[in-house]
Amino acid sequence: MAYLAAVALIAAVMWGLGDRSVVGTVLLFMGRWVVLLPLVVLLPAALWLRRSSLFPLALAALIGVGPIMGLRTGWRRLLPTPAGTQLRVVTHNAGGGALLAQLLPSFLTRWQPQVAAFQECGEPLAAAVRLSAGWHQYVGRDLCLLSRYPIRDAQVMDRTALDRVKQSEAKELGGAGYVVRFTLEGPRGPLRVANLHLETPRKGLEGLMEGDLRRLRMNMEIRDVESHLARQWVDQGTGPLIVLGDFNTPVESRIFREHWGNLTNAFSTAGTGFGMTKYNGWIRARIDHVLTSDHWHVDRVQIGSDSYSDHRPLVVDLTLKD
Repeated sequence: MAYLAAVALIAAVMWGLGDRSVVGTVLLFMGRWVVLLPLVVLLPAALWLRRSSLFPLALAALIGVGPIMGLRTGWRRLLPTPAGTQLRVVTHNAGGGALLAQLLPSFLTRWQPQVAAFQECGEPLAAAVRLSAGWHQYVGRDLCLLSRYPIRDAQVMDRTALDRVKQSEAKELGGAGYVVRFTLEGPRGPLRVANLHLETPRKGLEGLMEGDLRRLRMNMEIRDVESHLARQWVDQGTGPLIVLGDFNTPVESRIFREHWGNLTNAFSTAGTGFGMTKYNGWIRARIDHVLTSDHWHVDRVQIGSDSYSDHRPLVVDLTLKD
C-alpha cells in the first residue's frame, strides 16, 4: 500500500504541479520509468509472501504506465473515419539535420507527407529543402517547411514581449523559441499551419543541478510567457488549423495544458504506446506534438525511425472533415 500511495502521489504532483513547482517540473522531465523499478522486488516478494498485495501492486503499475509514463492504447482508431480530405503531416526536430540533408529525398519518399515541418533546420538541411523539387518551400531561422500545397503567406512571431521578460536576466536562462504561421492553399481552401520550436527547460534544470532554483523558476516563467504568445499568434485567422513542432513540453505540463490543451493532440488521440520523441541517454520524453482544431479527425499516428537526430519524427494522418 505504501508503494501505491507513493506512485499516486507522484502522478498527482506531476499532473498538478508540473511546470509550476520545482518537484513537479523535475518529475516531468526525469526518466519516469524509474517509478516502476521497485516492482522488480515487490512483485516476486508478494507472490512468495503475501499474495493479497498483488492487487495494490497491479494498480500502482497501471498508474505508473498510464498517468505517469503516458501509455496510449489508440482505441479511438477503432471508430469510423469521417468523410473528408486526407492529409499526412510530419514534424521533426532534425538536430541541425546535417546527415538528414543528404538523405532528405529518401525520407520524404518514406514518409509520403503533404506537409513536413522541421525544427533545428541547420544550413545543410535548409539547402536541401531549397533544392526539393516539386515542393513549396520555406526556410527561416531554425524552422523549415515543405508543402505540396502553395504557401500563400508566412509570418514570423514577434518576440519583443518575450525579450522584455528576459532582457534583465542572464543568457543562461535560454531563449531560442521561434514560431512561424503559414496560410496554405489547400484542396478545399486556405489551411492554417504553424511550425514552432519553443523554449527548452534544459537551462532551468541545469541551474537546479547547480543549486540555483531561481534559474529554474525564471525558465518556467519564460516558457509560460512564450507559450501564451505563441498560442495567440497561431490562433489568428479562421479555418482549419494544424500546429506542428517541438514544444519542449510534455502533455502533463501545466504550461502545455493551459495554453494548448483545448486543441486535439494527435498522439494522445490516436497514438499507440508511449510515443517518446526525445531521446537523451536514459531519459525519454514526448515533447514533439501535432495539434489540430476541431475541423480535423486524427486517423493514425506513427513515431518514425531514427533519422540522425536526438528526436524522432512524428507522422500523422488527418482527415479534413466535410
